Amino acid sequence: MSDQDQEAQLIEALTALLAAYPDYEKPRLRKDGDIVIPLDADLKKARQAHSSLADALSEMMRDDLGARRSSAWIK
Repeated sequence: MSDQDQEAQLIEALTALLAAYPDYEKPRLRKDGDIVIPLDADLKKARQAHSSLADALSEMMRDDLGARRSSAWIK
């Protein structure tokens, strides 16, 4: 079996498997031989937005704590 036949069969099998997972797009074979299975673009944007919001809230809470004192501080 040639490499191209194997790649075609693998892409076909992955496509059939991914039919059960609507959050992912059709697999693609890159020129370097790697197979990429991208996450749906809208889901990717939503995840990034949630991550950015969480980071912003975390930073705000950290800033609200004020300066930390050293535990080795002596009068």
